[in-house]
Amino acid sequence: MTGETTDAQSVRIDQYPDPACSYVIDDVPTVTGVNDAFATQLGTGVEGEPVARAFESLGLCVRGAGPPFAACLEHGDTFRVRRSPGESAYVVQTVAPEDGTTGFLFFTATEDEQSGAGRPDTLGIDHVASVVSHDLRNPLDVAKARLRAGRELGEEEHFEHVARAHERMERIIQDVLTLARGEEVIEPDEVVDLAAVATAAWETVETNGAALTTEGDLPTATADPGRVSRLFENLFRNAVEHGAPDGDHRTVTVTIGTLASEADGFYVADDGPGIAPPDRPRVFEPGYSSEDHGTGLGLAIVEQIADLHGWSIAATGSAEGGARFEITGVESP
Repeated sequence: MTGETTDAQSVRIDQYPDPACSYVIDDVPTVTGVNDAFATQLGTGVEGEPVARAFESLGLCVRGAGPPFAACLEHGDTFRVRRSPGESAYVVQTVAPEDGTTGFLFFTATEDEQSGAGRPDTLGIDHVASVVSHDLRNPLDVAKARLRAGRELGEEEHFEHVARAHERMERIIQDVLTLARGEEVIEPDEVVDLAAVATAAWETVETNGAALTTEGDLPTATADPGRVSRLFENLFRNAVEHGAPDGDHRTVTVTIGTLASEADGFYVADDGPGIAPPDRPRVFEPGYSSEDHGTGLGLAIVEQIADLHGWSIAATGSAEGGARFEITGVESP
């Protein structure tokens, strides 16, 4: 370990088996030392650098931390970092400094990294099997039953349910393919009007009376319009499905807008019950869902689409107490 002098600090960092670093908050949070695992796995030469700049120089992208990043270091929030898709990913536990003391960041490799199973955000075969056997089975059974009823009764409404079941199955299949194929389905080579894409995406989601509002002018971006549409669709669907108690979506308001900060980007927020702070880093994990019937793929898709565009996404709270997803790093062409 470098940059540490006291026994208490040395024990806390040197005896930690994974990467760890210490920092103090003066004008900005600044790295004061790293342990051997940090130097080996992440890099050296960051002592004395602001934490945000150190992360940038090491190629570490922060995920799951509500901006600004400095506030996370001050309050002790848990977040995740990763390099490019396919490289190291870690959950980072923050021990915030108090009254001028030293703070610590403890890195824990994700399960897939520890097992050498490959890219941490790629769906494992067990979850693929679960999606195919369970999540596809339900809309398939609905389609079969409605088709039989439509043939026997000749009522058009049954065929409409068949069509919706097919759309649901197609969406699940596309989500699995997006996670499995990664960069192969991303072509960020068009100038995209994000406001227009978001408005069109809203029309494709079963909103059940929910309302969409816009604050400010969303930027344009060089992006893959189809994948950005999927990003908005999944965020809207998440807000509608989780934004009101007892399935009552009529009072849900979803807001999209431009971030009022130095970071270039936009946000999607709702006025529902929100996401508990401890759960915010987990909502992007493939397979994680707060609903028994959920696939846990929707927000994982959102994060991967953002990553492959070179953007970052974080879950935080909205002004109304609901969920808010902030997408940063969106550069206008």
